[in-house]
Amino acid sequence: MKASTRLLRQGLLGACLFSAQTFPALAAEPITLSEAVRIALTQNLSIERATQGLEERKALSRQAAVLPNPEIGAEAENILGSGPYEGLDEADFTVSLSQRIEIGGKRAARVEAAQQAEAVSQAARDATERALQKDVSIAFNHLLAAQEQVKVAKEAAGAIRRLLPALREKVERGASSEADLNRGRLALDLAEIRVSKSETQLRTAQQALLALWSEPAYRPVEAAGTFSVPEIALPSFAELNVRLEENPLLESRRAEIEHRRAAFDLERAKAVPDPTISAGTKYFNATDETAFLVSFSIPLTVFDRNRGNIDAAASRITQADLGARLSHAELSRKLQKAYQAYTGRCGEAGRLHGSVVPAAERTSQTIRDGYVRGRFGVLDLLGATQTEIESEMQAVEAVLACRNAAAEIAGLTGLDVLNTGAATRRQVGE
Repeated sequence: MKASTRLLRQGLLGACLFSAQTFPALAAEPITLSEAVRIALTQNLSIERATQGLEERKALSRQAAVLPNPEIGAEAENILGSGPYEGLDEADFTVSLSQRIEIGGKRAARVEAAQQAEAVSQAARDATERALQKDVSIAFNHLLAAQEQVKVAKEAAGAIRRLLPALREKVERGASSEADLNRGRLALDLAEIRVSKSETQLRTAQQALLALWSEPAYRPVEAAGTFSVPEIALPSFAELNVRLEENPLLESRRAEIEHRRAAFDLERAKAVPDPTISAGTKYFNATDETAFLVSFSIPLTVFDRNRGNIDAAASRITQADLGARLSHAELSRKLQKAYQAYTGRCGEAGRLHGSVVPAAERTSQTIRDGYVRGRFGVLDLLGATQTEIESEMQAVEAVLACRNAAAEIAGLTGLDVLNTGAATRRQVGE
């Protein structure tokens, strides 16, 4: 027992020294959830990429409204031949200007398709923003939980450390065995390992939040705020399910349907051939005379009537509609799961904080006081301390699950359950 305890303490000491040498202690920067969301919306690269995608669609919308360019042509006849056409004396020169005229509603259909594609891109950007807010909220919750776990672990290690003098004194008086002192030392070693593990989890939580800010380098960040069950009164599931209709992902699916319909109209318009009108001047070099000319041409839809593209566009409308229905079903499933988790884990967290943790603390304190007076043994003491730690850790996990479910609900419905202070959706075209 002594050898194993000594090795364990040496290993823990080495790990702590390595941690101190590798990760020097830095002052943490406290930040609120609303600030964390704001930084993410400003710095996250996925938002910038979605914004650039929207700018691309806006540029294509402007391009879609542009008319076809006219064409200028020049032609020389009766030159560089033989006999009287050997030189340029008998040459005829023609200069003309041609313009393709779009008919069948092509330009209007093209503009509508481009505008609908822009609406899809706008909704996709909103969906990216909403998803980022949810991810930041969850990362912030994990950081708050990690801070609580470090606090609980350190308090537990301190409580056990303060018990060791009493254990040692009992051993010296012969009122307790050496095994009891070794149990206390082992409990302290395990508590210190728990502290080291919780500090590692804290650093991981900090890095996860920094990653959502698109910051590659590590820096300490402190989550400011109360790690507790959200105070907002959550609406019924039926009300939340109605709000689900405003989810940006569903809006993007509906916009995609309209885009596919506009693309279908464009393909049908393409089936109508566009005429080309030309006008110009012809110069007869031999007689030094000129004449105007006008021409008209139109493709004959003998082979290509664009039927394949029209059928494909119709199929894409059906696919988009099915995709929207599938997305709605999936989001509704996620909402139901999050709602159940919220009601269940928040209730669990309230019960743990309201009765279980206080009872465990009172019991532990009673046994510590009784141990000093000889009323309880060391196993009773360590067991009560372990129960107190486990109840507090369980309470942290329950609050974390509750807050994460709230963040999921906020991401699905736009309801600001955690008071992030950030906009939950944007209007198309803003």
